[in-house]
Amino acid sequence: MFHSTKLTLALAIAIAGSCSLNLLMAEPASDKIFSESFILDTNLEYSKEMLSAQRTVVNKVPYLLESYESGLLEPGKIYLSGHAIYSQYYERTDTAGKFPILGRFPNQHTSGTSADESILDMADVSLTYAANDWVSVFVHGIYTDLQFPTQEEAQIREAFITFGNLAESPWYLSVGRMTANFGHQGSYNPVTHSVNNHFFRIDTDDAAVELGYIGEDWRFAFTALNGGRQLRVADNPNNSFGSNFAISTQYDTELAGWDVSVGGGYLYSSIYDSDSANHPGVAPDPLTTRERNGLLNTWVEAKKGPYSIMAEYTQTERDWPATAPAPAPPTFRVSKGAAVQGLTLQAAYDTEILSKDTRFSLVYGKGILGNDGDEWESLQQLAAGVETYLTDNFAVSLEYVYNRSFIPLIKLDRTAIRDVDTETFIISGTLFF
Repeated sequence: MFHSTKLTLALAIAIAGSCSLNLLMAEPASDKIFSESFILDTNLEYSKEMLSAQRTVVNKVPYLLESYESGLLEPGKIYLSGHAIYSQYYERTDTAGKFPILGRFPNQHTSGTSADESILDMADVSLTYAANDWVSVFVHGIYTDLQFPTQEEAQIREAFITFGNLAESPWYLSVGRMTANFGHQGSYNPVTHSVNNHFFRIDTDDAAVELGYIGEDWRFAFTALNGGRQLRVADNPNNSFGSNFAISTQYDTELAGWDVSVGGGYLYSSIYDSDSANHPGVAPDPLTTRERNGLLNTWVEAKKGPYSIMAEYTQTERDWPATAPAPAPPTFRVSKGAAVQGLTLQAAYDTEILSKDTRFSLVYGKGILGNDGDEWESLQQLAAGVETYLTDNFAVSLEYVYNRSFIPLIKLDRTAIRDVDTETFIISGTLFF
């Protein structure tokens, strides 16, 4: 792919330039690209939060408003932000052709028992602008080698306008295409998504409306969504606007010296509502059963000094009909159907190695889709990683990822295999500006 090659080469040059600059000057890469008097500006701290696929996944509108309130950003300037991840994957499986690593699709693997591949996981660019203290705009475009079928390699993933000024009022209103405020969805891994993110993150395809409140201790967000199938997990047979919605709450406190955040959320209707996994671009089975199926989410995160720990749990309101296939011959087991559940447990330790900021992470995830004995009963993921920032804007990382069970979310009753074990090593370079 010509465009992919060009972007890959550009990224390699940028990484090489960043490392060379650091080695020659023995100083961190500059946060500023443009002069102070120029209307176009950059802010590295802001970029790392807004564009990271692992950090601020769902709370982007609140973070944007807080950035203006704290003075990190200033109205009247256009902030250009960029982010890219380039990875080398080394995968091994004990079942030929079955590579269940989350975030990649079955047809992107070899038919054998091993795979070595270099991938541009993501390249992002965004513009942030506030015309005054009350109105701000955020536009976020992405490019990825791992696009879903029928989706473009390059696309505008988020574009919203926000009305709010936290210095004057804790309330805000945001309208546009966004990742809906539901759950935590973040991951301490350098690159690999969490199980909850993979199963339950909500990316809208149509415009959504988020009404939120940001107090000293409490946060609340209500997001009105269009009906029908969105990019990710939101779906409703009723296609009218407002026929689907998400609610998110968060409480922040201090306990025994730990900064603790507790959150919860609800999505009215999800993709787990039918007897066919209706991912767009893939020919699923005909729909014969469809009933609204919501999601319930809860999470807790605690931080103290260099230590961070977090747990998140999400499940559907009812059983997913797709996990109860049509009756089969007596030699085959027939499932009764089961609720879809996701659990993520993670811990991180931040330190320095040779005066370079470094994070060690350990993340466990389990997804439950069936009943005891089903081939699609559950999958598990365990990831251990280390990420070091060689400069303020460039990091290298190494991850070891173990996956148990191969369970694609399309025709899972015919494609799932319980006894699959896969190991993956991921070496990555991550660049921000």
